[in-house]
Amino acid sequence: MHRSFAFVAALAATQLLSAPADACGGCFVPPAESTVVTGHRMALSISPDQAVLWDQIRYSGDPADFSWVLPVKAGARIEVANDAFFEALDAATGTTVQAPPEGCKPPGGGGFGCGDSLRGAEDASLGSSGASGGGVQVLHKGTVGPYDTVTLSSTDPNALDAWLTENGYSIPDSIKPTIAAYVAEDFDFIALKLQPNLGVQQMKPVRVVSSSMQYALPLRMVAAGVGAEVEIVLYVIGEGRYEATSFENTLVPAALVTWDFKTDQSDYSSLRLAALAKNDGRTWLTSYSLKGSLLSPVNDPLGFGAPLFYNVGSDPSGFGAGADTIAEAYFRQGLANQEGSPTEDCIMGVEGFAANPNKVVDLCDENGENCAVPTADQIDARQLACDTLDDVAVAMTGLHPRDVVLTRLEANLPVAALSEDLALAASDDQGQVENRFVAGLKLNACWDSEPATASLGSVRGKSAPLVLLVLGAAALYFASRRRATP
Repeated sequence: MHRSFAFVAALAATQLLSAPADACGGCFVPPAESTVVTGHRMALSISPDQAVLWDQIRYSGDPADFSWVLPVKAGARIEVANDAFFEALDAATGTTVQAPPEGCKPPGGGGFGCGDSLRGAEDASLGSSGASGGGVQVLHKGTVGPYDTVTLSSTDPNALDAWLTENGYSIPDSIKPTIAAYVAEDFDFIALKLQPNLGVQQMKPVRVVSSSMQYALPLRMVAAGVGAEVEIVLYVIGEGRYEATSFENTLVPAALVTWDFKTDQSDYSSLRLAALAKNDGRTWLTSYSLKGSLLSPVNDPLGFGAPLFYNVGSDPSGFGAGADTIAEAYFRQGLANQEGSPTEDCIMGVEGFAANPNKVVDLCDENGENCAVPTADQIDARQLACDTLDDVAVAMTGLHPRDVVLTRLEANLPVAALSEDLALAASDDQGQVENRFVAGLKLNACWDSEPATASLGSVRGKSAPLVLLVLGAAALYFASRRRATP
């Protein structure tokens, strides 16, 4: 049976914070299959030493229908990543809106106003034998997690198309010019298929590590295999806040978010969708950007300056009890997922590097062996990994922990917006973007409600004192009539 396949770009490092980056990938579904890609969760770590792309496809349908083909620069390697990495990032950076004070006092005076307490917070927050033949060279063959993988190189796009087709990959004619362009740009290709009979129901995230001085995430490839639009959440980890250069950038300011006390929710979701729809959908929203949050505790903007904690495991309320950094939440979630067995000493020890000015370096070879000794100005990347949970260590490699910024970008791209690649660069505005805030506007608050109706139970707002005055006067009138009756 022919399988679908996704193109996910190879990454390579950038030497300067302002260097450009291109983004994303796609999936191709055979005509007989009903599987559709609905979104991507992606993370991009950018340093002068390397660039790393994490990608996890979200889909509707059977994951057995998927295969991926990733265009990579020579020397890039692919590794399986942990679900806990995206789970921790998602939970820590999702938007939460809280109700503002209503501005009225309860009967008797004193105390908090109607909305002064912590109420109404809402979460607004996705084979071959290996021989060379037919103009295609098989550079490597193996397994990575639940995937069978093969690395290919070719200077003939027609030969590469033929090899992929012969080995069970369904290639739409519309994508062949793109494959030819990658071949002309000296890309190699890593092909992945799920191993049969594993019962995998969710695509495990993969990461591509490249030491090349260029990195690209070709957004054109996302158009294959998607429906009318595709949702993308992209986490950027680097020494600064990043934004799109080839698309419009936007924010949803807290001052423009309205809390409706009648429905006990905000209009953030509708404002977000409207912002993403601007410029014909060619817009990226920055919903979070904070320096130091990966390794350091941060204060909760909604908690009166108290530290922010994250719940761990299957708790639907978020991340957790005992986890006061995103890295710690990642390790504890990985333990809950049975993706690793981190020790308590290791988990708590990673936080000690948060303010370190030295550079994180990978001192070992690709097999994790023949490791060198770090110099006085280096941090051994292995000290940021706990057992098999090494995504934080990989993300921090080449960076100085005290300078690292985590930024969350979101897009809801129609197919028409996938005609060119995404480029990233350092934002002119390096200020932080909070994801937890109080709505700046209010609707149906205590003294700003609808006029009173005939029902006494519905009397609210500024009209209430007048109605009570009228009712009181009527009662006095009828009482005086009764007293005057013989």
